[in-house]
Amino acid sequence: MENIISSIKERLQVPRNLAIAAAIGGLILGLAIGYLFPIPWTDASAENLRPDLRIEYLRNAITTYTLTGDRLKAVQSYEELGKQAESTLIELTANPGFLNSEQIQRYTTAINIPLSPSEPAQTIPSPVQDGQTEGEAKEGNFPVWLGLVLLGVLLVGAYLAWRYFVKDRGFSFKDFGSMVSKDKGERTMAQSAPPAAVRRTESQVATPDPVIRVVRENKPAAQRVSLFANGETNGNGNGKASNINGNGEKPVAQFMSTYLFGDDRYDESFIFDAPNGAFLGECGISISDLIGVGEPKKISAFDVWLFDKNDIQTVTKVIMSRHAFNEPNIKSRLEIRGEPILAEPGKLFRLETATLRMEGRIVDVSYGDLPLPEDSYFQRNTIELAVYRK
Repeated sequence: MENIISSIKERLQVPRNLAIAAAIGGLILGLAIGYLFPIPWTDASAENLRPDLRIEYLRNAITTYTLTGDRLKAVQSYEELGKQAESTLIELTANPGFLNSEQIQRYTTAINIPLSPSEPAQTIPSPVQDGQTEGEAKEGNFPVWLGLVLLGVLLVGAYLAWRYFVKDRGFSFKDFGSMVSKDKGERTMAQSAPPAAVRRTESQVATPDPVIRVVRENKPAAQRVSLFANGETNGNGNGKASNINGNGEKPVAQFMSTYLFGDDRYDESFIFDAPNGAFLGECGISISDLIGVGEPKKISAFDVWLFDKNDIQTVTKVIMSRHAFNEPNIKSRLEIRGEPILAEPGKLFRLETATLRMEGRIVDVSYGDLPLPEDSYFQRNTIELAVYRK
């Protein structure tokens, strides 16, 4: 629970997320207040009464006119019914109650509305159900229209949340659930050792133990931080890699991610924090482009992205298969997402934001052999990432 609250607070630090959350919260609060504390009506006209009460009101008005003969008062009471006056009079004629036809005739004559006593009053046909008045039908439709309007608002809010919160940030609900399941003790240990990737597949990747390695040579950072990059051992000769590189830089976090053909939901994201537990950002790898049809999906490109909480945008680079990289139309289409990188074993690349630098290395690449263009989709792809603070 503590991890959930902490993660929500960290995400709400982004103004865009805060605005979306405030809009949704305001809508829910407004609906709750309107439902629990409805606005009472006072001094309303007879037009706003229920249909049965309007008929009772007009019946009493006719009775008063019969006793007093006040024509001005009769006209005034009839006009109080507004647009509902004519329909109410017709309904009263069909159901006079304790009135007789002579009293109704005198009243209609006084207000200059002719109504023949020899002809029975007929109700105006309306597209309402049996036993339901026109006013009740209109009132019954109001919740339907209100529900449609609220549904539209919720759909718009859901789209904005998906567009700005999930899609652009590479947010993964499965990874988020796995992160919440960790207790506080595991989180503390993760700050002192390279965290392992949250995998969708059953394969597991061993995490190097955090020990100090004797410096031998000055290598690129993506090779220095990883056992998989150079296969070197530390100064104790125990075959364990160090998380401190030859230039004295220590990565904030480092991850290893492997895609295997058939993992159609491949989408990994990694949250990393500062040593004091403060949220710094996220990085991840997701499917960018496909080739061919049917399942399993034939993936021809991956997005590698880096999000910095102190930056306004997410930086992305596209790892392409050899076919996609050499095909001008595909390459130009994917260049819109980020800088294209040809997938080759040992290939190094870098992503930078305002306060972070992420160095990556393509560890392993293999292509499938289905009847598609040669080297067009990945059979296996392993990428290693190391994140540093500037």
